[in-house]
Amino acid sequence: MEQAIEDINHQIKHCTLCRLNKTRLNAVCGEGPVPSRIMIIAQAPGRKEDNEAKMLIGPSGKVFNNLLYSADLKRENIYVTNLLKCFLPNCRKPRRDEMNICYQRYLQKEIELVKPDIMVTLGYHVTKFIFSQNGLKVPNKIEFKNTFGQLFTAKNRKIVPLRHPATVVHNSTNLKKLSNEYAILKTLQSKCRYFDQCIIPEKYKKGLIPKDIQDKFCHGNWKRCNRYNAYSKGLLPNETVLPE
Repeated sequence: MEQAIEDINHQIKHCTLCRLNKTRLNAVCGEGPVPSRIMIIAQAPGRKEDNEAKMLIGPSGKVFNNLLYSADLKRENIYVTNLLKCFLPNCRKPRRDEMNICYQRYLQKEIELVKPDIMVTLGYHVTKFIFSQNGLKVPNKIEFKNTFGQLFTAKNRKIVPLRHPATVVHNSTNLKKLSNEYAILKTLQSKCRYFDQCIIPEKYKKGLIPKDIQDKFCHGNWKRCNRYNAYSKGLLPNETVLPE
């Protein structure tokens, strides 16, 4: 397993498959344990990452580490990588052919090896691309902001879009909002506290509700479940009350 990820990293470092190899200093490889329950996918290396060949360092890296800490996560326990392995000149938008090449040749293989239960996508372009690869409807730009901090299920995997920590480096007024969105990562580390007394798991066993409902709520974002909210208020929801 370790040798396999090392082979991918070697290919990444010496990649010349697209125009970005001519403007980069370093192709940046993913970092973290393999396998890992959580995989975080950023868009591309920034200038500092390009210089030092490291993932999420500098000001945005500090914000990122603090957001993980607030969600009871340690960076060394998760796998962090980029969709694009090379710096985008002048910090321009990624192009479709660049994303396709990096995904098919590298990121897809990383996902196969890391085997994440939860894939966290940072920012608009990464989320849009991963949604399209997993058969999820991509919302329009107006609706897109509502996807951040939410849980989506596809192909037996949970996908959580979050804003990139760089969004608050020069505008700390949005830090609280960002922290609230990252709080879903803390929720996802445990099942609902009312799991053993709720009827939903039993309904799933009997084939009365689909698997994605249980994944999305019982083992997912249970704080958004209607039944959880009823239980937490001391109420006993009847059988007709479903998670959403």
